[in-house]
Amino acid sequence: MRDIRPVEKQWLFAHSALNNTPSLDDGIDLQTELKRRKVIIEYMRSLALRANVFVNGDDPECTRLRGSMTVGSTLVHRFYMRRSLKDFSEKLIAPTILFLATKIEEEPLKLRHIVNACIAKFEPQGTRGWYPDNNPHEQPPREYRTWEKSILATEEVLLEALCFDMAVDQPYPTLLRSVSGLDEIISKMSSNGIDSNGIETGTKSKEKLSEGRITEIGWTVTSESSLSPLSILYPVPIISFVIFTIIISMIDQIPPSQGLWNASELSERFGLDLGRKGNDVLGHDLDMVKACLDDLIRYINQGLILDDLKKYIVEEPEQQTEEPYPKRFTLDVAPNKENLGTNGVLHGKIEIDDDVNMTTNGIAQNTESTAITDPIVKNGTST
Repeated sequence: MRDIRPVEKQWLFAHSALNNTPSLDDGIDLQTELKRRKVIIEYMRSLALRANVFVNGDDPECTRLRGSMTVGSTLVHRFYMRRSLKDFSEKLIAPTILFLATKIEEEPLKLRHIVNACIAKFEPQGTRGWYPDNNPHEQPPREYRTWEKSILATEEVLLEALCFDMAVDQPYPTLLRSVSGLDEIISKMSSNGIDSNGIETGTKSKEKLSEGRITEIGWTVTSESSLSPLSILYPVPIISFVIFTIIISMIDQIPPSQGLWNASELSERFGLDLGRKGNDVLGHDLDMVKACLDDLIRYINQGLILDDLKKYIVEEPEQQTEEPYPKRFTLDVAPNKENLGTNGVLHGKIEIDDDVNMTTNGIAQNTESTAITDPIVKNGTST
């Protein structure tokens, strides 16, 4: 993986830092703090959906604001590494970070729309918002003015706590770039009736893993993972690669360790140093990848991330198989100086034999793959 820039390092924390936050100094334990951070992000998403209605009508997917919501999630976790929940409540930070995140992503929502969404969500039923488009002569009511002043004042505190550093990388665009072109590779193998190890099966297979499915499910996993503090624990390439790993595991219904092995075939696309030797994954970035994968699964099991994802994750077997894992994206090729790294590790790059026009169909032999059903294919927002 490339060297992390100094400006990025200040927002990457050791796990021990989570046990030394300002909120903990005020008597709020870590699990409570993480749950309250999650509530803030859910509030932010709900307000985004409500405010977006004023701009684009009823759009349940709210795709226009996806970038803003993931950036906002990262800002929530960064902010509470510097400030305490005791001093800045969920209902105030959620709209403030939403307002800031939409400006960062150049998807701006008018402050008026965000304030009206706050009034509709948090104030007693019947409290009026301000809608000058309907009545240009109407003056904003007291509740509106209070919310507006509070958000603008909190934005100044927010910017100071964040050191005015508004550069926020996101794992989802990295994932999209890294899987670009996979459909062509997969379709060539499927159309020739050749399995993942380059052996003719005589039949055409229907591939379940595709660029479209990775894109769709990838957004759900990315959106849900942003509820956890992964974004302040690991660099973006690591997170996006782990998301790719878990997608392979869910679609193929294989343990995450095998999903990691398959994903490592494309590790170079993510800018990571990983390779394979037998059924083992090796490389300089392996420890960080495995730690991030373990944290993602742990946060899912703790309920910090969508519980429904648990039923799609296959548990690790008690005893690892001695049979070689079927490859997903590469063929068995004779080792040479170009594809062998140090210690004889085969680098994780796509290899295509142009003479026979073969690539992988991605179906594990003698394995029943369960497709991810529609309930988890959503944008992860909550109302």
